[in-house]
Amino acid sequence: SVVFTRGETQALMTLTLGTGEDEQLIDGLKEKYNERFLLHYNFPGFSVGEVEKRGSPGRREVGHGALARRAIAQVLPAPENFPYVIRLCSDILESNGSSSMATVCSGSLALMAGG
Repeated sequence: SVVFTRGETQALMTLTLGTGEDEQLIDGLKEKYNERFLLHYNFPGFSVGEVEKRGSPGRREVGHGALARRAIAQVLPAPENFPYVIRLCSDILESNGSSSMATVCSGSLALMAGG
């Protein structure tokens, strides 16, 4: 796990490694495939001083998570060299800036710490 802080933005990133059996099956519109890299981006209301009920992921969480996932996926090793499933879970603890880039930075640090 890694805590990344820049200014008033803080992200807690948790890295979990799994075996090939832990790949997520994606049943898309055109094809089925297995995903070996998962990134979950959580932006709770308390990170910006709001009180809200937690429900399904909002537009911000989906969009920022996809942005961070695309950035981090570029630096991952090939499956032949690193046959593990990678799950990164970003929890934004405080936000007054780019929380998606805090996710990218903390994800990179967590991957380095995890080997």
